[in-house]
Amino acid sequence: MNYIISILIFFILIIIQFVIPKYMPLNIWTLYPNFILMFVVYTALNKGIMRGQITGFVYGLTWDVLSTDIFGVRTLGFTIAGYLAGSFNKKLNKNQPLTQIIVMAIGLIVTHLILNITYVIMPASETVFVQNFELSYLIIFNILINLFLTPFVFKIFLTFDRKN
Repeated sequence: MNYIISILIFFILIIIQFVIPKYMPLNIWTLYPNFILMFVVYTALNKGIMRGQITGFVYGLTWDVLSTDIFGVRTLGFTIAGYLAGSFNKKLNKNQPLTQIIVMAIGLIVTHLILNITYVIMPASETVFVQNFELSYLIIFNILINLFLTPFVFKIFLTFDRKN
């Protein structure tokens, strides 16, 4: 039963992350929250380093397969974010919103740094400086949206976790 719920959560998150933003008006989906990273950080913070890394790897690999980014970037970023968040498992009060926001901020910064460094090393085109400016400009808003929503989304994950 536990595996069925995990698979169901997996598909729900994939649909929320990849399908719903495509139908949002005015291409606002570039500032869409990263629910998958929130789940990776939530899992790592509550279940430990190993579960965080495995969850980050599986969701990152799925993201890489479904996207046009450089293959492996999300896998690496989410795995590292899962490791870092999992290292706080027994050290912090996981139920405090400030703790959740700080750990999520670490995950967001790590994943964005890995993504930006990768695009600087292996640019998709000659307009790499324009892309980097656009990425850095949007990253601020993206991080703020994610940090604002983190405590609310963590409560939803906790509700599913308790029923499990």
